[in-house]
Amino acid sequence: MSPMRKLLFLIFFLLPLSAWPINISVGIYTTEKIKAIIIAPKTGTYLLFGDGKFIDSMTTANVYEIKSVDSSLEIKSLERSLGKYSSIQVKECSVVCSFNIRPLSEKAMRLYNDELTVSAAGGYLKMVNKVEFEHYLAGVVECEGGHKRPLEFYKAQAIICRTYALNNLARHLGDYYELCDAVHCQVYKGTADEADILDAVETTKGLVITDSTRHLIDAAYFSNCGGYTLNSEDVWGKYMPYLRSVKDTFCLNQPHATWVKHIKLLDWNSYMERKEAVLKKDDSHDEGYWDSIPEGRRIYFYDKGYLIPLKDMRLDLNLHSTYFSVEMGADDLILKGRGNGHRIGFCQEGAMNMATLNYTYLQILQFYYHGIQVIDAATLPIEIGGN
Repeated sequence: MSPMRKLLFLIFFLLPLSAWPINISVGIYTTEKIKAIIIAPKTGTYLLFGDGKFIDSMTTANVYEIKSVDSSLEIKSLERSLGKYSSIQVKECSVVCSFNIRPLSEKAMRLYNDELTVSAAGGYLKMVNKVEFEHYLAGVVECEGGHKRPLEFYKAQAIICRTYALNNLARHLGDYYELCDAVHCQVYKGTADEADILDAVETTKGLVITDSTRHLIDAAYFSNCGGYTLNSEDVWGKYMPYLRSVKDTFCLNQPHATWVKHIKLLDWNSYMERKEAVLKKDDSHDEGYWDSIPEGRRIYFYDKGYLIPLKDMRLDLNLHSTYFSVEMGADDLILKGRGNGHRIGFCQEGAMNMATLNYTYLQILQFYYHGIQVIDAATLPIEIGGN
């Protein structure tokens, strides 16, 4: 962490983890450019402030519009304009509070727990949800884990998402919030409503994954590995003792276990020429498509004496994974692949199948992460959020 990010982290988040639950700030709608929203309380009572000054009391009978006008915010109720401000705060003043929010440019409405701050940024709205950590976590598990999954899978996913979030709390402090709501951090679209997810989050409250030295792990996860996970250094170039390759038969025959992509031969040859133009030829390998790394753990594509990193090919060609074979068609190449995602760490579809086979969440976590511990975050040294 840079000195400035470390300073911001110390200012904004250096709190004893024993003070659980904690509140965090999450940037919402961060990948969208929104000029106006409708907001209405769903449960509880709120107080509305503009630039720190009280504007109105908000109940479930109220609806407000907030929009960006020049470099400020204009807010109005159904009855009247409530003025222009540089920042608007929606603060809860009862025990259980939630609010609905909908951008005027969209039809979909989202429900969020706890509080909201809105400010103007470059002609658009910058929105930050100040939310109890476990409320946030349940929303993440619902987005990242999906609906109607086995309870033990949800428990494992909750512990992973909690670990990942706590290990990355300094990511957006330069933006004056801890985490964003996109894949850059973890996907979060508001309050979770599935009972098993809420149960899993509550049952595992405070539990995180550490390595053998009691440091939070990089809790990587993805959809399906196709039969083999990868070592961390295979893709990221960094050895992590808990991210070791695993042969995984649990994810086979699951929805994202296989895929097929057709690429026109002309496009394929053009791509290969571009890649090989910037690579050094390696004559130590026999001619063929693959290098000598065992099946399922290949990290290079070998062609005409050139080694092309499969992780590059996945991004360049928009492939579901780096695990594929190549066949020649009539006028195209057929890529037949397995898995979906970067294939490092926790295979979600494999874990779901393990849960249906009555493996516990701890057994599932120990299968995908090598030599880890699952412990209460309150017992950790205060050094989280440094990534």
